[in-house]
Amino acid sequence: MAVNADRLKQNAAANGRIFMDSLRENRELVFFSVFLICGMAFGAVFARNADMITLKKLDFLFYSNFQSRAGQPMSTIFSASFASSFLFIFVCFLCGLSMWGMLFIPAVLFFRGFGLGLTSGYLYAAYGGKGVLFNLSVILPGAFVCCIAILLAAKEGARFSRVIASCSAGAGKKAIGPPKIKPYVLRFGAILTVAFSAAVFDVLFSGCFAGMFSFK
Repeated sequence: MAVNADRLKQNAAANGRIFMDSLRENRELVFFSVFLICGMAFGAVFARNADMITLKKLDFLFYSNFQSRAGQPMSTIFSASFASSFLFIFVCFLCGLSMWGMLFIPAVLFFRGFGLGLTSGYLYAAYGGKGVLFNLSVILPGAFVCCIAILLAAKEGARFSRVIASCSAGAGKKAIGPPKIKPYVLRFGAILTVAFSAAVFDVLFSGCFAGMFSFK
């Protein structure tokens, strides 16, 4: 028994070290995830005073009009979902091209989280358990993959922005090679494939489960 207890303690300590090492290696993603989660919390609180008209006004940004998912063609669902993801990824891309962009990228994550929290909070407040089930089965699968894509875009944009800032700070002191734009564009192209996958998830889960719910 004592041997087993020691082994469990050793395994727990090893797992703890692995977890902390993973956090350190991905501290930038963890940092941006905090802004995303905070945005979700604020959105959920704001949802108490929101209505369907507000969600429809924000639909282009967050694809939050859940009432229309069951009746829309699959192509419309895909294009609306991908356009919403593309907008946030493109903003991260533009921020990366400025030495000041890294200061604004956390706001992009917060705003995206706000939209997701707003929709989730409204579904729960207005429809209770049915809204929660709809959120879990239709909205969150695609939104989760979308958030991963935006987090990766934020990390890449912040990295490139820091490189530009380093080049500007090093001007006149020592020769610093300009950042290469081609790898930056290619990385964002790969991130867009993740956003594409998120839109596919939206289509699949909306097609499978959205018709099971009615919010009229």
